[in-house]
Amino acid sequence: MRKILFRLVLVGIVAGSAYGVYRLFRQLPERQTQIPTTRVRQGDVVIRTFARGELRAVRQASLVAPNLFGTVQITRLAPLGAFAKEKDLIVEFDDSEVRSRLEEKELELEQIEEQIKKAQADLAIRNNQDQVDLLQARYSVRLAELEVKRAELKSAIDAKKDLLTLEEARRRLKQLESDIKSRLEQAEAEIAVLRERRNRALLEVRRERQRLMQVKLLAPITGLVAIRQSRPMGIYFPGMQLPDYREGDQVFPGTPVADVLDLSEMEIIAKVNELDRANLHEGQEALIRLDAVPERVFHGRIKGMSGTASANVWSGDPTKRFDVLFSVDMKELLSGLGAKPEQIKLILETAERNRSKPVAAVPASPMAAMAGPPAALGGEPSAAGPPILLGGPPGGQGAEGAQAGGGRQRRGGLGGGFAMGGAQMSPEDAQKMRALMEKELGGRSMRDLSPEERQKIFEKIRAAMGGSAAGMMGRDMSPEDQKKFRALLDKELGGRKMEELSPEERRKITEKVRQAMGLPAGGERRPREGGPAGPEASGPRQRGEGAGGGLPGFPDLPAGFGMGATQQFSEKDLENAQLPPPPEENSQLEVLLRPGLLADVEIIVEQIPKAIYVPVQAVFEREGKPVVYVKRENTFEPRFIKPLKRSESIMVIAEGVRPGEIVALSDPTARASERKKEEKQGGKAGAMPVGGGGK
Repeated sequence: MRKILFRLVLVGIVAGSAYGVYRLFRQLPERQTQIPTTRVRQGDVVIRTFARGELRAVRQASLVAPNLFGTVQITRLAPLGAFAKEKDLIVEFDDSEVRSRLEEKELELEQIEEQIKKAQADLAIRNNQDQVDLLQARYSVRLAELEVKRAELKSAIDAKKDLLTLEEARRRLKQLESDIKSRLEQAEAEIAVLRERRNRALLEVRRERQRLMQVKLLAPITGLVAIRQSRPMGIYFPGMQLPDYREGDQVFPGTPVADVLDLSEMEIIAKVNELDRANLHEGQEALIRLDAVPERVFHGRIKGMSGTASANVWSGDPTKRFDVLFSVDMKELLSGLGAKPEQIKLILETAERNRSKPVAAVPASPMAAMAGPPAALGGEPSAAGPPILLGGPPGGQGAEGAQAGGGRQRRGGLGGGFAMGGAQMSPEDAQKMRALMEKELGGRSMRDLSPEERQKIFEKIRAAMGGSAAGMMGRDMSPEDQKKFRALLDKELGGRKMEELSPEERRKITEKVRQAMGLPAGGERRPREGGPAGPEASGPRQRGEGAGGGLPGFPDLPAGFGMGATQQFSEKDLENAQLPPPPEENSQLEVLLRPGLLADVEIIVEQIPKAIYVPVQAVFEREGKPVVYVKRENTFEPRFIKPLKRSESIMVIAEGVRPGEIVALSDPTARASERKKEEKQGGKAGAMPVGGGGK
């Protein structure tokens, strides 16, 4: 019995020892795990936000390939990186097909004019012959009437013969008058058909001449030349290496070929996340460090912020970010790059001139006005594209949109205004024109319409805009004269609409208003300096003259015939335009400022004196409220706090803790595995909706 008890006691001791060892080893990892802590600090806190952006030009003009109704092939192209002056040649296209078509159209026009002259001469000869025949027929009738009056002196049979002769003469006279009238109407109809053919030929000649003047794209502003990448058929996928456009390449109409970047005023565009966006506002100062000049710090300010976030679908980061625009102190930037005071003064004067210059106006046709601008060179499409200038003088300008940042329209916009017949249109009229265009198209595309349908739509829009044709308001009218013109036009219309009137009524009303305004009539030309005025200025048509309302030599052509547009560059500018020198042959300072330079931007959001703050890792979320765990002897006590400001590294606390208290950097109530996971993620307060940057 004693042995049994001894064995049982021994087994119990062994079992207890094993259990104790088991408990010891089980509690050993927990004893080794320590809760990281830190102290609540008090001091001056500077909330900063950091962003990464790139340098770009404030103003840039995109040069777009024109529609030459044929092969659009580049024959001359400015070198990449060249510094172009205003009116320098940037791109020139092959004009052989256009010149060939122009010669054919002009030859056809001359043939039609000769046919009209021949028809008018034949009509005049026929009219003279008809007048002779008519005179003879009337003489025969008069002679027969006299013979009838002598019936008393003749026999009954002779008297009856005279009556029959009189009736026959009258019938012949009536038939002859009817035949003359019919032949006259037929001849006039044939001449009218020839005149319509001539009008159509004139319009085609005008179009070909406009296309011929669009083969040269000149620089509208002074700046750096940037060549676009060639994208045949618009095919592109990530990682695809595309060459730049070169001489000899064929391009599609409407394709951006090159850009002119104004380097006299630069800005930085960067992207910030939602947390930083909450602490930013326009006018905040920023410190800028360019990667190309890391030892220098430049100053700038926030000039605009986008209201909506966007994500780059081609990148691996799905986070949506906000666009922020920073202005750069150009004087400080140029001084940092070693510019001389004379150079700085010249560059700042250039920026002032370009700032007040309208960079874009209406394109050659409303089709281009309906199209959106492409994305900026070397970057992603922003909230809106950069300004676009369509090449060519008459109607060779483009439409500028708003640039990215803040959803605000940038300078330029519709500063040039829409042009109808050379008259500047206000932004309200331009918006009205777009609405009318969309209404007339009815969801269709201009490419799907025939030239006749397009012409009809243009005429309807011109009539609805208050003019019978594009050029009815004249070419040199001031805004006050335009208002007076519209008032007189409304008075003559008397509540009617222009589209409800016939072409003859529109022409009469237009001529009345022109006379009341003291403008030249439809067949006259406005006097130029050193030239005659009135009909004397309308000499015989010369090869190369434009077609349209009031053309010299064609007074019967309706006023404003064809599409008028404001001319940006003169023929002399196009003729004298030369390519800019290559960058290695140019020593201008502006070439040193290259758009696309990367930069770090530091924004000082706020300076808080004597602030109580803790690391962001010490703030957690409990019951939907921020909480910290304050150490009390060997335990941690949860305490709710009221945050004031937050950056990426610290949290400024308004109330809830005191300086010197010890707080936990990880959740002491969580399990070890969860605690390690939270330490990797940086705490549960990482997604709290407050903004900021770094301390």
